[in-house]
Amino acid sequence: MAIFGKEENISKIKKSIEEDISHLMSGKSYSDENFPVASFLMTKEIRKIVRVFYFFARMADDIADHQTLRPNQKKRILFFFDKAIAKNEKTNNPILNNMIKRFKELPSGKKYSRNLLKAFMMDASNKKYKIWEDLLFYCKFSANPVGRFVIDAVNEKQNIKKIYEASDNLCTALQIINHVQDCQKDFKELKRVYIPYSLFKKYSLDKSILNQKKSTENFKRLKIEIIDNVLKLLKGTEIGLYKIQSWRLRKETLIILNIAKRLCYLLKRNDPLKKKIKLSRIDLIFCFFKGIMYD
Repeated sequence: MAIFGKEENISKIKKSIEEDISHLMSGKSYSDENFPVASFLMTKEIRKIVRVFYFFARMADDIADHQTLRPNQKKRILFFFDKAIAKNEKTNNPILNNMIKRFKELPSGKKYSRNLLKAFMMDASNKKYKIWEDLLFYCKFSANPVGRFVIDAVNEKQNIKKIYEASDNLCTALQIINHVQDCQKDFKELKRVYIPYSLFKKYSLDKSILNQKKSTENFKRLKIEIIDNVLKLLKGTEIGLYKIQSWRLRKETLIILNIAKRLCYLLKRNDPLKKKIKLSRIDLIFCFFKGIMYD
């Protein structure tokens, strides 16, 4: 039984998908993200491993977010990815092959890759989020595997439970921050809403507010409640991150934590319906040095 329901015959869909899906890719890379993806702080080998995982995630994300593919087409391609990973099967897709090759040295990568695909299947299906816990469940698959992959890649052993917990909270926070940043874009371009229905209802709003050029007072209150929830996730996270033995990874995660906190500050004080809220170069430099100075 496949993770996404009734199992298909992989040989029937393999050829058509392998022929060429490069035209479906967005062209985005790790340099386009709001946070470092294995920056120069990490060793060359760790950067290489993490970026293999990144490009796999980017490819699958591009499929899930594609604006012209039908939901069943997206699911078909994502299902193919999952079956190839589950069987360690070589394909004509170099990104997928590079990911599968890494499972020998990092076996947990298979689980993390398949978990990401579960989240992308939710996206492809335009899953609705009724309550806050539904969104956290989504982030468990869409965000948390990324942090755990990096932790396993540097071979952290001690205090692993507390490190995983801190990493999960940080990754979930980053994911939700991104949802707030892109709330209007996601709605207009993908017809996708990550803000839980319960929050719209609480503030007497409808998702159509995301079409507006600026926030109403009620939407501002909704936004602030989301950011406050994110800050609760981040509270005390540094305690777990300090337990990371690798100096390089510890510093990188602390830099990312500062980025998350700074984005929360900016999102609270600015309107994501007017423009995308992102860090300035000065913000990034400040977050970098503050993270490096942590000890």
